[in-house]
Amino acid sequence: MRVAFLSERASYLDAVSQSQSAIARTQEQIATGRKFTTAGQDPVAATQSLSIETLLANYERYDRNATLAANRLGFEETALKGANEVLMRVRELVLQAANGPQSAEARAAIAAEVRERLDELVATANTRDGNGEYLFAGSATRTQPFVQSGGAVAYQGDQGRRLQQIAEDQFVADGDSGAAVFELIRNGNGTFNVTQAAGNAGTARMGEFTVTDASQYDAGSYRIVFTAPDAWEARDASNAVVAGGAYQPGDAVSFRGMSIEFAGTPAAGDTFNVEPSANQSAFATIERLLAALARPDGTSADRAALSNELSNALVDIDQAIGNVLDVRAGVGARLSAIESRQSQNQDATLELKGALSGLRDTDYAAALTLLEQQLTALEAAQKSYVRAEGLSLFDYL
Repeated sequence: MRVAFLSERASYLDAVSQSQSAIARTQEQIATGRKFTTAGQDPVAATQSLSIETLLANYERYDRNATLAANRLGFEETALKGANEVLMRVRELVLQAANGPQSAEARAAIAAEVRERLDELVATANTRDGNGEYLFAGSATRTQPFVQSGGAVAYQGDQGRRLQQIAEDQFVADGDSGAAVFELIRNGNGTFNVTQAAGNAGTARMGEFTVTDASQYDAGSYRIVFTAPDAWEARDASNAVVAGGAYQPGDAVSFRGMSIEFAGTPAAGDTFNVEPSANQSAFATIERLLAALARPDGTSADRAALSNELSNALVDIDQAIGNVLDVRAGVGARLSAIESRQSQNQDATLELKGALSGLRDTDYAAALTLLEQQLTALEAAQKSYVRAEGLSLFDYL
């Protein structure tokens, strides 16, 4: 009897200790709001929680990167809008200068505004973002990208682009280099260019020039030589004649898949050069326009030469405008991608936070109910033990 009683007492004390530990654990969960405070209390949940917290930290970093990229691209979009407006105004000035004979004073006034627009375009190309970094310096964001010197504009940046990670497998460029926006612009029609040679004595003026048959175009260099006012020859780089024909004002000269329209009457020996398109900066285009506006126009040949220069300027300005619009469209696409990804990241974050809460956070209603049950069970066990301990065989004799 003595041994049995001691055994029962030990079992009771062990059960009470376990009950008190369970109660303490439940009280801790209620007090801290966490189902566990150490990994040892729930290793599986702790491991899963750590994985989710790592994912949440990544999504937080992605969101910061996306916000930084969106802000910087917003600055770029505004700058590109300004650059487009400047170039559109220069285009208007080219058309104004080409619209009939202009007095020297009128051309000087046009040139003065063109120069102001050139300075404005350089200032736009040197725009900074909210952090004081240059938008169009490539990856050299602390270097001023464009410097005017001696009537020319030189690019000091690089052609790199910074990439921001906005998802595990998605990166987005937060800007574009000044080279891509303002420098690497194909002149002419983007495929080939036509310019008047120096010293032409006639009144031939270039019109539209296009590729009519890409299969015949060979990207070669040629000269169109008017051998007489009513005849022309196309010669290659070795001066070999590759095509020829009769000419009347308004005709198009066609060879090797190219067509070049002309108006006016050339003099014998007048020449036009045909070259593959090359990169020409928007600044160089405007500088060439300024040089053209300073040309003499006293003779009909001078006026034809000025017309050809203005025609080249108009085509090249259109190329620059198209390039800026292309870059701007790319910025818009990236902003759209960032917005879409941020929305997806937010949804994923909400789901992960819900899963983390389910693993880690205390369900107060359930915990309070459990605590009440645990306290009731402990109290009942204590009363039962006290009653059992007071029993004696003599109570039944």
